[in-house]
Amino acid sequence: MNSVIKALQLQKVGDALLDSAQLTALIKYLKLFNEANPTKKTTLVATLTAHYGNQGLAKIIEAGQQVPKTARMANRLQTEQVQLWMGQGKTPEQVFGLLKLNKFWPLSWISSDLFNRPGLATWVKYLDDFNDANPDKKTTLISILSSRYSDKALANMLIQANKAQSTSSIAKRIQAEQTQLWLKHGKKPEDIFTMLQLEKAGDTLFENPLFSAWIKYADDFRLLYDTDLATMSTLISHYSDEAVAKMITKAHGNPKTKNIAERLESELQRDWLFTKQSTYDVFIMMNLDRTLDKVLENPLFSVWYNYGLYVNKMNLGGKWNPAELLTRLCGGDQQLSDVLIAATKVPSTRKMAVELQKWQMTRWLEKRVEPKRVHSLLGVEGAADDVSLLLYSKYVEGYDKLMGILARNAR
Repeated sequence: MNSVIKALQLQKVGDALLDSAQLTALIKYLKLFNEANPTKKTTLVATLTAHYGNQGLAKIIEAGQQVPKTARMANRLQTEQVQLWMGQGKTPEQVFGLLKLNKFWPLSWISSDLFNRPGLATWVKYLDDFNDANPDKKTTLISILSSRYSDKALANMLIQANKAQSTSSIAKRIQAEQTQLWLKHGKKPEDIFTMLQLEKAGDTLFENPLFSAWIKYADDFRLLYDTDLATMSTLISHYSDEAVAKMITKAHGNPKTKNIAERLESELQRDWLFTKQSTYDVFIMMNLDRTLDKVLENPLFSVWYNYGLYVNKMNLGGKWNPAELLTRLCGGDQQLSDVLIAATKVPSTRKMAVELQKWQMTRWLEKRVEPKRVHSLLGVEGAADDVSLLLYSKYVEGYDKLMGILARNAR
């Protein structure tokens, strides 16, 4: 057989074997050989394994699966390769070694090139087929890998593997199995957070697939161990409140991360309320006081505003009105009115500006500010649009109604 292999010059074909005339010739030869030698029958995969080795053949097969022209032949060979090992009674651990996946880097405790090695996909398929054929001997990817790599090393490998499309699906599966193992061992969410290096992700944290996996892990941990550990407490131990708020506002604009943004904003609000942060505290925490003249253009303004609405919703006594704080910080009614009027002229801030003007009018009604003064504050005279006039008309209506009620009560 060696003389035939040599004559076919398979060594010169290399990874292009599956699309070569040499392979076609070898298949024809093996058919004739088996017919002539029924007691010495061999298979294509056994012949190729003898020439290329288990890992070498796996490399050729996996490369061929990515090419439509050779995918059918590659899948056939992979099935035969798996059946060969199964017939030999090989365990998944043994096949891991046959494919040379157990060869470590000098610093394998830090990381490994496992996910870049040919044969990994073949090994995963073998493990699945082995489990199907041997339900009483079932094993998992993570049980084999965790016996060879530390949690940190495996986490580093998964971080890199998740970044590449070719390895992300296997990485996600191993990661899911790893999560179940961590839960079984009671590993705390904050320890997993740093192990996955999520504290280094920066403003792209919410887009990181490992972050979504960590969120799920934290949720599962909380349910399994009945603790009040929250994801937010871990986040703000590594990122400032302002940094987390910026991530949330950025994530709101991405359909893929919008749901997680809504959830984490709610958690951030609860955390602030639990730690007794006032709306003033949060305003300063977000550094909104640094650009009061254009404060509505700051994306974090909506985070502060939503927190105020949340405070009102919790009904803790005392009604929050954003106009109270803004008036004080801006230096008075007129100064805030000027800021809001200017903001109504900017498309991106117009809606919020009008909303705040309504809050402002509520405050004025409570203080019984006369319509004449409000007319001046809203800049109704000479206004370029009818928004100010409409707001003023509503104020007059509300003011007259209030005065009527007070007059009747005074009788």
